[in-house]
Amino acid sequence: MTESAAVHCRYDALLAAVAVALAVGGLVGFAFAIPVAVGLAIGSVPATGLVGYALFVDPPAT
Repeated sequence: MTESAAVHCRYDALLAAVAVALAVGGLVGFAFAIPVAVGLAIGSVPATGLVGYALFVDPPAT
């Protein structure tokens, strides 16, 4: 695997992890007796951390 392909794969995985975090938060809202909006807010915390990591800690290089 080339370096460029590895970088694309890493950022694809980060984008997928953001979606998974939000989906899990929504499912928690449906599964338990809490509003779905609260579940999504809980899921947005790790999603925000992942976006912050992707932008500031390990930014994409052109």
